Amino acid sequence: MGYKEFYENVNVTSEKVKNLIDDRKDTLIVSNSSCDGIVSASLLIRAIWKLGGKATARFVNKISQDSIADLKSEDHEFYLFTELGTGLSELFNKFFSKEWIMLDHRKLSFAEIATDDDDAILNPWKYDIDGDKEVTSGGISYLLVKSMDKRFTDLSPLAIVSALGEYQDVGDKRSLIGLNNEILKDSEKNGLMQTDIDLLLSFNESLPIHESIANTSIPYLYGITSNSDKCLELMKNTNINLKKDGRWKTIADINQEEKFLIIESIKNHLSSQMNRNVDNLENILIGYTYVLPTEDYGSHLYDARRFSDLLDSCALSMKSGIGLSICLGERAGSLEEAERDLQEFKNSSQKLVSKILKEKWRISDKGLFVFISADGIIEPDYAGYVGYLSRLLTSHYQFMNKMIIMKIAIDENYSKYFLSTGYDGEMDIELMAKELSNTIDGSTVTFSNADGQIIIPSVQEDTLMSIISKLIKKISK
Repeated sequence: MGYKEFYENVNVTSEKVKNLIDDRKDTLIVSNSSCDGIVSASLLIRAIWKLGGKATARFVNKISQDSIADLKSEDHEFYLFTELGTGLSELFNKFFSKEWIMLDHRKLSFAEIATDDDDAILNPWKYDIDGDKEVTSGGISYLLVKSMDKRFTDLSPLAIVSALGEYQDVGDKRSLIGLNNEILKDSEKNGLMQTDIDLLLSFNESLPIHESIANTSIPYLYGITSNSDKCLELMKNTNINLKKDGRWKTIADINQEEKFLIIESIKNHLSSQMNRNVDNLENILIGYTYVLPTEDYGSHLYDARRFSDLLDSCALSMKSGIGLSICLGERAGSLEEAERDLQEFKNSSQKLVSKILKEKWRISDKGLFVFISADGIIEPDYAGYVGYLSRLLTSHYQFMNKMIIMKIAIDENYSKYFLSTGYDGEMDIELMAKELSNTIDGSTVTFSNADGQIIIPSVQEDTLMSIISKLIKKISK
């Protein structure tokens, strides 16, 4: 099994969707509230509308048997699930019979693959393609609409945005691999995406150098991120001429030698902050950039990583509909509102990360994983926000290549633990769930790609840490 069989499934699913369009069936697209989910839904709805079909989109943070029953009661003629639904095909069959399709890049069980007699599931893992690294749900949706009509190659940049939003730039120098790279070729061929190797700092092309560094949150640069004054102080010490004709220079204005001076300055600062040498920082701060030349130069949408940040912010602010509007081409009110929300979101996130890093008692470094207590500063139900904070922390040089485990108390009896696997290696999710259920009564485990949530009685925390430590050590051997 491989790419050939995957593309055959794409073509089969494409014919199904074209039949829906021809029959004018009322189709509901149900998508995860995330950057990838927003992109995936926008690609599908844009293609269906353009081909004369009938569809609406809805975003949800989670899906359960009760919410599936509610969807059924709305009596739509067909249901398209994107970026969610893996593990729920039995329920989909029960409620929707054969009137559903699921597009997802999350790993699915062998049992779910074996029982997919109607090819209702379009998922790369069915064909031994790594959905954590090679393609997102947005990428799957793009390949689907491209199969429906070759004209939809003009939508390929959105699939790249979703790949970067899912942190799938895992190749050399943060390049894209597998199906993502094939999609990138479509974008480049049509002049819709340009790539280069450069400093991976925020707003390289438009902000003054020191502000570009201060606005960079991934990687999280301790003492520098969100600290424009400190960045300016560091840059003045490099002897780089920061202005030209009275105007602040940008990263795009300086040469390679000056860019390496910036890296050296950041490296020296981080070393002094952490009282140890910081090595190979250039491997983190230099890599492939992806820009959309058809968007306004210097805007949030010009850089594909910033575009993904904007959509993430929409999702985490419970405004996925605004993200959908932007992906569908809205560039006025929706974009302005999303940009304001993004700035507020980044400000609040940086304050929380700064608080966690300053209050040393919250952090316990266990070697291959870092335990962080977020009690009292984050609400336990805000899973997406916690996941985002974990991503920021795993990009912190001190915690890079480690699993972040963030604890939030639910009540006096139970706690919720959020896992973000930024370390080198893969956690055996099924084994962890099995060990937890066998060892801890009342445990609940849910995972999505590299992130997971575990709810257990607070008194069982030591047992949880022991299981995680054992599994990580087993994988790292």
